[in-house]
Amino acid sequence: MAMSRPLTLGLCVLSLLVLPGQMEKCECQGPRGYPGPPGPAGPPGVSGGVPGLPGAPGERGLPGLPGSYELPAIDGRNVPGPPGSPGPPGPAGATDLDLEPLQDSLIKLELAVNYDFTRRVDKKYFVSHKRAGSFDDAVRFCTKRGLVLALPKNEEENTALTQVFEGALKNAWLNVDNSKEGKFQVDLKGHPLTFSKWADGEPKVPNGDRSCTMLTESGAWRVTYECSFNAYIVCEI
Repeated sequence: MAMSRPLTLGLCVLSLLVLPGQMEKCECQGPRGYPGPPGPAGPPGVSGGVPGLPGAPGERGLPGLPGSYELPAIDGRNVPGPPGSPGPPGPAGATDLDLEPLQDSLIKLELAVNYDFTRRVDKKYFVSHKRAGSFDDAVRFCTKRGLVLALPKNEEENTALTQVFEGALKNAWLNVDNSKEGKFQVDLKGHPLTFSKWADGEPKVPNGDRSCTMLTESGAWRVTYECSFNAYIVCEI
């Protein structure tokens, strides 16, 4: 006959009563009881563990609010903005009148380089092939080339003209009127002389109808009645 439930429990309790130093295992086991309530949370653990792997991407969020409006692009470039305010005026360009002196100087220089003798004083060039001839030869030579016979207008030009002299020839024809009526006061075109450097006793009153003026090595001007005399032919540009 099977033992009753109370008796069985009593035997299990008695089996637990063992002397010190002895171990006994109760082979009897009662039914599992109901779980107790959860205990209080324990203190936080020590930090410093190995970080976990990245989590899976979250779901796509809602669209954001529309941004500010920008100008549309044309061929990948932004539309130009409105024009800025006008800048200060630039310097005035050169006019034809401003260029005339430069053009005139270049023309004179181009003509001057074709001669064996060239001397520049300010804007004037004295030129010569260092050839001698009569007064009439000198006038024809210069006129044929669109030039005029040399005539110094100041001391500096007068000194520069004497530099043509070399060798035994020490005279050059000057553009002074050679008629008796001119009285050596005008050039061949009738323009009054603005400068002269006559030697002592000059200009001599001509005995005949004409006489011609020459520049000498010293820079002094002299009158000769022999207009066929050979002297340097010097023109001016």
